Amino acid sequence: MSTGNDEWFAAERNRKREDLVKRKDALTPLLRDGLAWPFPEEINELSRNVISTALLGKNPNEHGGRLYVLEFRGPGQYVKLGSVDQNHRRRVLQHQRIARVHGYALVDAWFSPHVPNAPELESALKKFLRITHTQHDGEYFLGLDFDRAAAVAGLLTGSP
Repeated sequence: MSTGNDEWFAAERNRKREDLVKRKDALTPLLRDGLAWPFPEEINELSRNVISTALLGKNPNEHGGRLYVLEFRGPGQYVKLGSVDQNHRRRVLQHQRIARVHGYALVDAWFSPHVPNAPELESALKKFLRITHTQHDGEYFLGLDFDRAAAVAGLLTGSP
């Protein structure tokens, strides 16, 4: 990809991210009230847009895995960390399905570019965040700030 394309993708991702953050903040009170699935269309639309915004401009044909950071909101908020090799959309849909039955919706996502050592980086990310955030169970971090988790993951993978 040329620098011009990279700049366009970055500008477009930032524009979409700004919109996503506004919508997620606006919909959080609805989710906190304990909505049962099926969610209203505006929440389903937000969840659908999350992944495409997070992956905008990232080459799907490179080799290696990706780290991911997912944020879910419902009666509370949690961040889910992980890594995936190929089918990141299918993996995220699995997490969404599990969360949905408990009244949580996917409201934000971050994906790294492809990295050759995704499982090792995932392990390092979890270890670091467990030291600095006490409310966790495996790869689930209750109340962890999504932007902070994504920033730490970005530092590990060399991608903001």
